[in-house]
Amino acid sequence: MAVPAQNTWRRTLRTEFFPTDRRRDIDGLRGLAIIFVVLFHAGWLDGGFIGVDIFIVISGYFIGRSALVQQPFRPMRFVSRRLYRLLPALFCMVAVVSASMLWWVLQSDRADIALNGAYALVYLSNIWAAGHVGYFEGQSIAYPFLHTWSLSLEMQFYLVIFVMALALKYTHHRNRVLIGIFLVSSGCSLYSNHVGHTQGYYNILDRLWEFSLGSMIWIVPRPHLSRAVSNIVCGLGVAFLCGAAFIYPLGFACPSYMIALPCLAVMAIIICPQHDVARKVLGTISPIGVISYSIYLWHWPAIVLANYLLMFQVQGMVMGGVLVLVMIVSLLSYVGIERVFLDYEGRVSASVRNRGALALVGACGGLAMLLSYVSYVSRVH
Repeated sequence: MAVPAQNTWRRTLRTEFFPTDRRRDIDGLRGLAIIFVVLFHAGWLDGGFIGVDIFIVISGYFIGRSALVQQPFRPMRFVSRRLYRLLPALFCMVAVVSASMLWWVLQSDRADIALNGAYALVYLSNIWAAGHVGYFEGQSIAYPFLHTWSLSLEMQFYLVIFVMALALKYTHHRNRVLIGIFLVSSGCSLYSNHVGHTQGYYNILDRLWEFSLGSMIWIVPRPHLSRAVSNIVCGLGVAFLCGAAFIYPLGFACPSYMIALPCLAVMAIIICPQHDVARKVLGTISPIGVISYSIYLWHWPAIVLANYLLMFQVQGMVMGGVLVLVMIVSLLSYVGIERVFLDYEGRVSASVRNRGALALVGACGGLAMLLSYVSYVSRVH
């Protein structure tokens, strides 16, 4: 008996956006984080920058499990999974945005934008940003790839975790190393805050404590909480995150010590068992979390491009229209790029998978070299 097409589509959508093999509460946290970030960049949510900090803690949690908890550690599979997950969509975003705007912007803008794109493709965008622009300054709207600084931080953290995982066979002090990274990075962040070094916002040393906080969830003893207590803790955590997104001023952004509170709230939510609040509140927005990477990639270039084309600061209904377009493009990016490459990575042999990962690295490196050349030529002439 043939299965009705409508039921097939429903099953496909449910499998894709409400997967049973993932923690939907964490996908919900990702959804909350990307909503905060997008609304912050739209100018509608003053403290929405905490969305990045939420992402960082979640990233530390998952990568800590993949590299430090699940044994045996398979280095090539770890690397290829990260590359297939991140590079294709990033490559497409940088290529499309570069082709869309580099040929008509001013030469000075072209030089900076192209160079920022090149740094983004080799995951050093945070270093470029630290030397060129403050994240909360007005001129940031001129750079469509500025938001990739956080992706560069993430890849740099992957490198740290990768080295730790390789060293595990020679040492049994994983927990001490994690705690040591947390303490050293916390000290660096507090020092940057004390001396007013705002560019610490981009610095991996000032951010590693957030990643390690997520990874430390695996070494913290799990509390045996009742259903009621778990719901209260989760509810308070979500309420605090939403409140912080509304009331946090820019001065509370990392390296401020105040950013520790949202990070601890995320940690508490992840540690709690999944009960009513997690399922009904966070589970409801989990589909947004599933496509959050694509939304993050495309939303900022769309806002920057709209400001360039319309020649005024986009806001109100116009901004709403831009964000609707972003959601459509992000969905297409997830379905047509992210899922395609991840599914391919999961079904091919190890040798084919590794060659494909090398090809992705080569493609990103080639485009980075081209953009570097465009930047050089634009700056010279």
